[in-house]
Amino acid sequence: MSLSRFFLCGWLVQTLVLTAQAAAPFGKGEITVGEKEEAVRVFTYKPKTFSNGPVLFVFHGMKRNAEEYRDYAMSLADRQGAMVAAPLFDTNRFASHLYPRGGIFRKDGSQRPREDWSITWTTRILRQVLEGEGNPIRPYYLIGHSAGAQLLSRYVALEPTQARRVVVANAGTYAFPRADWEWPYGFGKLPSGFGSEDQLKKFLSAPLTVCLGQADTNNTAEAGNFDDSAEANREGPNRLERGQNFFEFGRKLAEEKKWTFQWKKVEIPRVGHEGELMLKELRMEEALGLGNKAP
Repeated sequence: MSLSRFFLCGWLVQTLVLTAQAAAPFGKGEITVGEKEEAVRVFTYKPKTFSNGPVLFVFHGMKRNAEEYRDYAMSLADRQGAMVAAPLFDTNRFASHLYPRGGIFRKDGSQRPREDWSITWTTRILRQVLEGEGNPIRPYYLIGHSAGAQLLSRYVALEPTQARRVVVANAGTYAFPRADWEWPYGFGKLPSGFGSEDQLKKFLSAPLTVCLGQADTNNTAEAGNFDDSAEANREGPNRLERGQNFFEFGRKLAEEKKWTFQWKKVEIPRVGHEGELMLKELRMEEALGLGNKAP
């Protein structure tokens, strides 16, 4: 299905307008993907030493604090000689039931147009940022935390990706690779072509890392946006155990079916549901499959 044509623009500190295909500035910056009502703000960072390195796309949680998540990833970018791009999914267009769940269904269960899915928007953003950097096939990585992790786990479940690795950190729920659970908790009742066994096979071969804080066990109201529905609780009583169960279910299914399994799991001690601590943790390199390049 063809996607709407988007144009890339942005601005420097003195409101200098960047034309389509322009690269993000060095240091902290901000660019815009799309035009008018389709515009999406993307907060960026480039180390002074950046030269044709990879792009780390960082997806925020429910607080929609993309600028802060950009900042959280700066030390990682410095170590890796990478650029950071953190898109902002605003609440006006990406409500809480749409952003992390892929945006496929309305609250009443009816299907939304595919061009409006948050999954489809994610692909648009990735393409435009990479084109703006002058290389649409530049190596890139996806990192999501909390609600952003939910989005990315569902993104790789349905959308082919060229990302070197997709890290989902502290996700609240997952789309388990099983057709007997309805979306967004499984693959049941998805639009035609998305719930097949072939789709599950592709999902298990995706370069996905489940990154878990071992202290992310709070399932009370203070946990913030914690899904305590009956469907979510089938996955586990808290975020840590849900991630562990998700990974094990996928591993066992791949073993049973003799399918390729490329998921990884990284657990970080003494860290709870904190985006800043997760992204600044040195084990994030392990989650991404990167070596620590710090001097």
